[in-house]
Amino acid sequence: MAAKASKREIRLNTFYSLGASVVIIGALCKMTHFNFGGYLDSNWVLAIGLIVEAIVFIVYAFWSPPE
Repeated sequence: MAAKASKREIRLNTFYSLGASVVIIGALCKMTHFNFGGYLDSNWVLAIGLIVEAIVFIVYAFWSPPE
């Protein structure tokens, strides 16, 4: 029987998934040379996504495993 996930685990999983999706979109835009116009280009999207992923990994470093 599967254990229920806590709200904290659900929030962290959502944050992790959203960060990963930004990285994937940034990488896709970078490969296709897509430009959003103005200051927001694929370099910025990819950089934002990678910074979010780095923050997520820092949070996971201090995450205590479930008992």
